[in-house]
Amino acid sequence: MTSMRFIANLRRQTLEAFADHRINAAGYLLSAHRITTPNLQMAAEVRRRELPLFADNGTKQLIDAVISQFSQEARQVTQRVKVLRRQLGQLPRGRQVPKDLRILADTLAERVLAICSGHSNTIDTETLLQRQLLMHPTHLIAQEDFATTCLVALDLEREITGWRPERIAARNRQSLRLWEKVAEHPLCQELNVYAVLSAMDYNTARDAGQLAAEAGADSAAIGLAGICGDLNATDFYVLGRASFKLARPVPRRYVRLSQVLKGIADGYRDGNRPLARFHCLGLGAPSLLPIAAAALPADTQITADATSPIHAAAKDRVLYDPKNFGDRASTREIVERIVKGGNWPFLSPFTQSFKQRFGHDTEAARDWWKANGQPPISRETLQKPSNLTAALPLFCEADPLIRPIARDTWIAHNHWVLGELTEGCSGTQRRELAHSIINHWLEGPSTTTSRGLKAAKRILLM
Repeated sequence: MTSMRFIANLRRQTLEAFADHRINAAGYLLSAHRITTPNLQMAAEVRRRELPLFADNGTKQLIDAVISQFSQEARQVTQRVKVLRRQLGQLPRGRQVPKDLRILADTLAERVLAICSGHSNTIDTETLLQRQLLMHPTHLIAQEDFATTCLVALDLEREITGWRPERIAARNRQSLRLWEKVAEHPLCQELNVYAVLSAMDYNTARDAGQLAAEAGADSAAIGLAGICGDLNATDFYVLGRASFKLARPVPRRYVRLSQVLKGIADGYRDGNRPLARFHCLGLGAPSLLPIAAAALPADTQITADATSPIHAAAKDRVLYDPKNFGDRASTREIVERIVKGGNWPFLSPFTQSFKQRFGHDTEAARDWWKANGQPPISRETLQKPSNLTAALPLFCEADPLIRPIARDTWIAHNHWVLGELTEGCSGTQRRELAHSIINHWLEGPSTTTSRGLKAAKRILLM
C-alpha cells in the first residue's frame, strides 16, 4: 500500500465515537508521556481490532519546556528581524544581517542546543522503550534529538544565525544513532521503527534524507508541529545553491513544509534507498496535507497525525467542510451561512447521527433571524437560549446537556474528514489527487492559504 492515511490521536472521543458507528480510523497514536491505565486499556482495544498503533516518543513536553524557557529572549531577535525587514522591504539575509544581530542569534541558538542536549541526556533509552512497548504497538517512533524543532519554533533561522547545514546534520546523526539502538533491540524486530529526522529548509532536509538512507532507515518521521504552527511569512526560499524570490510574502509554513519534504525525498534518492514509510508528526491541517502527499515518493506509505482536529473543535469551534476539501468553518460562520440561505453538508456519520437525535431546522433558524432584524451572528448569539439555538443544536452551545455531545461530534467529524482526504488513492493517483486539491485552492479567491499553496506547488514541481 502506498496511500496516505491519517492516524488519530488515541482519545476517548476518537476511539468510542468510531466504535459506536462501527467504523474504524486508519490507526491510532499514543505518546509515551500519556501512558495511564485507561489509555493502555484503549491501546489494548485498538490492538484487539487489529488496527495500527503508533507509539510516539513523548518528547513534546520537553520541546514545549525549551520553547517556553527561551521564547522571551528569542523575541528580541525576532523583533530586530522585523525592523530590518521593514527597512529593507524584504527579509534580511547574508550581509544584510548586522554582525551584532548574527552574534546574538548564534549565541542564543547555541544555548538552545546545549539545553536540548542536556534534556536528551536525561532520557534513558531503555526505560523509554519499555514504556512504549507497554502499548504493544505496531509502529514505534524512536527517540530523537529535538534541538532543531526548538530552533524552528523560536524563529532562530539559518539566514539569521549564519549556521551551515552541517550544524543540523550533526543533530540528525545523533537521532539516527538513537534510532539504531531501538531498531536493533531484540524486542523491536517485528515493529516498524521510525527514525525521527529534523530540518529547517530544503538543504538541511536533503542532508537528513541522505544520512537516513545511508544508515539504512526504511521508515522515517519528522516533527512538523512547529513548522505547521509558524505564523510568520517569507518572501524567498533556497534550493541547493539557488535562491528564489517570491512576488509577495506568503505564510512560511507552506514554503518550509514543501521544502523539507521535497528535500527528504531527494535525500533518499541521493542515498539510493527507497523510503518505505514516512510519518508526519503534527501534520493535520487540511490545506497542508496535500503537500505531503505530493512531495513524497509515490511508492512511500505516508501517515500523519496531529491534535489539530481536536484543538480546532474544542478550542476554535471549527468543523472541517467535507464538501470543500476540509476547509475550516467556525460554528459562527456555519450558522451565518444557514440563516442567509445556505446549509451544512451532514456527510460524516457522526453529524448524521447527531442530526437524527437532536434535529436540524433551517427554516426555524431563518425565521428567528428575520424576526430579530437579521442580526450579526456572534458567539454570544450561539450561547444564549433561543429558537435559533434550539433549531441548530449542532452548532450552538446554549443547551448544557447537548453542548458536550456536540463538541465530541465535532472532534469525531474532523477526524473523519481528514481520513476521507487521505484515504483511497495510492501511488501516482495519490499525488495526482494531491495536486488536484492544491489546484482547487488556487482556482478560488486569493487568500493567504492559496498564496501559500501556490508557492508550495512551485517548489514541488522544481
